[in-house]
Amino acid sequence: MEFTVEQAALLLAMIDPFDCETLAQAKRLNLSRWKKSHGHALGIVSAIRQGLISPVICMGYVEVEGTDWNGNISVSRELQVVRPSQREAEISMAETIITRASLMSWVSNANVQVTRPPRPVTSQLSDPQPPKPITVVQSQTVLALPNFSHKSEGLEFVEEAIKHFWSTYDEDDPSTAPRRDQIIEYLKSKGASGRESEAVDLILRPKNMRTAHLRNRKVLTREDQ
Repeated sequence: MEFTVEQAALLLAMIDPFDCETLAQAKRLNLSRWKKSHGHALGIVSAIRQGLISPVICMGYVEVEGTDWNGNISVSRELQVVRPSQREAEISMAETIITRASLMSWVSNANVQVTRPPRPVTSQLSDPQPPKPITVVQSQTVLALPNFSHKSEGLEFVEEAIKHFWSTYDEDDPSTAPRRDQIIEYLKSKGASGRESEAVDLILRPKNMRTAHLRNRKVLTREDQ
């Protein structure tokens, strides 16, 4: 739950502090992420200076003046407990201790890009999966041509004449076919005009029926004579 700044920087770069104890050793061994670990260390020190990370104990090097036996003034660097805001002191990365909670809070809030272990890749050769069965879906829908409908007065007269005259028509007896005058008179009684009745007659009766009536009329005329 507590570690030094160096150990925290190594962990953020995914370097095991038990394999590499210091940043200097990581550089000497030329590890793949040694530069990243040094960058994390500088970032942690800066966060301590700004109060973003509260250290358990902050150790730093300060210059201390003293005198030797001869009375000469000398300056030495000593490791002491310092305040994070004490700019004249160089914070020691190897001796300053921080907590895991404060480190993770800073990583989350500052969106620090840490190194994470790669996701395991499952090999299909080592763990073959059975082939999925192929399901053939047969469509039950029957395709049909589009259904178009249309209505008009003339078509209604044609349908009316077909129902009236062709219900009693016998193909073996041509005399059962309606005559032109019968069709025209019937349609006029249904409200059709003369031109509409003649047009329906031309459409309704095949040509052989029209000529058959003409032949029958000629035969009847000769017999009368």
